[in-house]
Amino acid sequence: MTQITGVTPLPGSSIPVSTPATTTSGMLRAPLYVAWQVTNECNLACMHCIEESGPGKAFKDELSKEQVFDVLRQIAENDVPYLSFSGGEPMLHPYFFEMVEYACSHGTQVKVETNAHYLSPEACARLKAAGVKAVQVSLDGANPESFGRMRVRGNFHQVIEGLHNLHEAGVPIEINHSPTGFNAHEIANMVDLSAEVGADSFYTGRTMYTGNAVKTWAKLNATDEQYEQFFATLREKTEQYRGRMRIHFHEMGLLEELQYRLHHPAALLIVLPNGLVKLINALPFVCGDLRRQSLTEIWAHFQQAWQDPRVAAFVHALEQDPGKTAMLHQWISV
Repeated sequence: MTQITGVTPLPGSSIPVSTPATTTSGMLRAPLYVAWQVTNECNLACMHCIEESGPGKAFKDELSKEQVFDVLRQIAENDVPYLSFSGGEPMLHPYFFEMVEYACSHGTQVKVETNAHYLSPEACARLKAAGVKAVQVSLDGANPESFGRMRVRGNFHQVIEGLHNLHEAGVPIEINHSPTGFNAHEIANMVDLSAEVGADSFYTGRTMYTGNAVKTWAKLNATDEQYEQFFATLREKTEQYRGRMRIHFHEMGLLEELQYRLHHPAALLIVLPNGLVKLINALPFVCGDLRRQSLTEIWAHFQQAWQDPRVAAFVHALEQDPGKTAMLHQWISV
């Protein structure tokens, strides 16, 4: 899964705020948005992946077909309006298209977050027929060199072909971009390329110090000066493409974002491949298990779980030790 702060991936999400789940959870009877990492298996081994996905990285206890469709049934019965499928690479899931078609046919607006290596004309036509709201493609370089450096095992030309296939099929396209020290200078070209392939929206923000990025930070980290120019260029591009392509970017850092969420939890549930439900994917805290609890039960506990003193203590500890994000996958029940 791609990870940047503040914007959709949707996870990439990591901490979506520019999404329908921006509304805080409050007294809602169900989440507005479920972000489901359907598998940890991936064909790529990206330097910045928050979930540390990759070839052979599927969880041993990923949900069975029966469990998957039970969760989808609950999402539909609770009238959850928005659902995203991510990974890993969600299109590697054995029931991917059945899941998409089930959710769409039951009135849920579905977004697919993919690395675009499986977007054949036939696959894109099937996504269009299912009625997906959008397909979000991670594109972390404006050329094969920078793209390949970030997305190990990736094929830039195959991604561009997949984007063209989406556009030809009439599927709305979103581009998600993670900046680094070696690609931040390409942002103007990156936005232009997104427009050329027919994207409706472009999302970016600061890349997070989590997941694989903790191990590769010396190669990834952009300087303050690079980010200053990066966001200045985005402001110019926002005006240039106004009315033609929406450009969303978020300048807040990870710590600021988490401090905000302590008091304003988004109306969002993060579901892992094995059915565990996280408070937010940038923290290690788990507030439920869909193998043993209903969606309704977990949602009822969600707000209370955010008030657990261990959550605030962890966020405060990040001020002194940003490396604690390495605990992301050491799940803690709250």
